[in-house]
Amino acid sequence: MERAVRIAVVGPAPEPLLGDLRGLPLQPEVRQFQGLYGDTEALTRFQPDLLVAALSDDVPESIGALRLLRSLWPSLGVVLVAVPDRELAMVPAARRLGAQLLVFPGKPGQLAAVVEQALLGSNRPRADVFVDLAHGIADEINNPLQFVAGHLQLLHAGCDPARERDRRDQVRSALDGLLRIQASVDRLRLLSQAANGPRRHDPLDLGAMLGEALAAGTDASAELPGSGTCVVPGDREQLRAALEAVVRFRDAVRSLGAAASLALEPIERGARLRLVASGGGLVAWRLPRTFEPYYPSRILRGHGHGLDLFVAQTVVLGHGGQATARVQPDGSLRLDFVLPA
Repeated sequence: MERAVRIAVVGPAPEPLLGDLRGLPLQPEVRQFQGLYGDTEALTRFQPDLLVAALSDDVPESIGALRLLRSLWPSLGVVLVAVPDRELAMVPAARRLGAQLLVFPGKPGQLAAVVEQALLGSNRPRADVFVDLAHGIADEINNPLQFVAGHLQLLHAGCDPARERDRRDQVRSALDGLLRIQASVDRLRLLSQAANGPRRHDPLDLGAMLGEALAAGTDASAELPGSGTCVVPGDREQLRAALEAVVRFRDAVRSLGAAASLALEPIERGARLRLVASGGGLVAWRLPRTFEPYYPSRILRGHGHGLDLFVAQTVVLGHGGQATARVQPDGSLRLDFVLPA
């Protein structure tokens, strides 16, 4: 059985933060400590995987203590907590430490995303930077896309089916290509919506929804739960998009000659969808870059699935869940998407 992630919260952290950390679906072990100096021995005994620091007004002294702690404990992930009006002031301190910066309170899913990024030691920008980028790209593309689509539809309608059959077919092919582009734009828009959390909280049967996603994929085999139910509250449109994205990604990985399996099962506080993959081009896929947008496209060239994991991650985090990626001792990759019940 896997050991729960240990999180040490140091300093005057707001009480809701402690509750939110303990409420994460993967149930980390969370313990609060008063300071870096007086509780050094207790911290060492606790052996945390992650240190969440709510710094006092004496930031330089606290930064020095954290740098010393990290030099003695290189694998320790560090998160600095800032209230919204101190975010910019805390950015230099986070950079000096190589730490993640958590603005609390923040958007839905931000806490789980920052925790996972700190545990993996990733130095990429925060996920909301990519969400904002996706929204901007969608807005930039949409208007010219609609303009071109309108003209092509007029051309298609004006072609004589009898005398201009070839030309009509060519315009139809161009329209089909625009529909694929529009689908990508719609997924970019979904990302920006999902980052703000579900619009509805309907009870949804994930097993049934996964079955529908599998039926639409290229391989309908999956290990669905043999007992128990996987009903979670959420937004049907967003969760359907996430499940379809995971299935598409699994199918694309299999097309490379790699092994990939899906399993959905109920857990104590919700439901977990697990994807395990090994072999093929995955040997070149190195964590902690697993959930970086577009990165998987380097091993899936020509498949057009660079957004799939990012869509799944954003939807799951927005629903208050967790999305984690781990390399297993046998070299396989395990991706877990956990939704709270």
